[in-house]
Amino acid sequence: MKTSQTRKDLMHFAKDIIAYLDNNQVAAYVGAVAEMILIKHYKWDKNGAVGNEKGYDAIDDNGLKYEIKSMSYETKTPYVAYKHEAKRGKYDVLSILHFNEKRVSHIPSKEITKFLKTNKKPGCKTKSLRLCFSDELLTMSGKVREKSKFMKLFLKYEDKTFNF
Repeated sequence: MKTSQTRKDLMHFAKDIIAYLDNNQVAAYVGAVAEMILIKHYKWDKNGAVGNEKGYDAIDDNGLKYEIKSMSYETKTPYVAYKHEAKRGKYDVLSILHFNEKRVSHIPSKEITKFLKTNKKPGCKTKSLRLCFSDELLTMSGKVREKSKFMKLFLKYEDKTFNF
């Protein structure tokens, strides 16, 4: 990709800007970095010149479409910023990169749909994707904790060889 003059001029400010960003801006920056990391690491193709116009972020050599989400401890919330109604049917795999943990999972979209359908609370339209690495997975009786059900799904599809 050819570097535009604007991008060249921005390089001068790249390190200094981090200190000035608010939490939401850091989350957006982490999202852009996470997308770049995964696309480069797995050698995927980025979807579109201006973002994910078709509802996914990247595509692999086999034609699988990836929606990429990121998390960090900067935002202080254990929830993946994901709206299923807007994304359903537009991607094949939801890839979640936790930036601080340096961990990634590639969860098939059918698993996300199933999880959200079977784990929503009565009266709620949808269930959130809660991912908290400090939570214990099992109760004392050996059952998966209610608040850790999505963590179990993340662990099932985690790429244990991933490193950046």
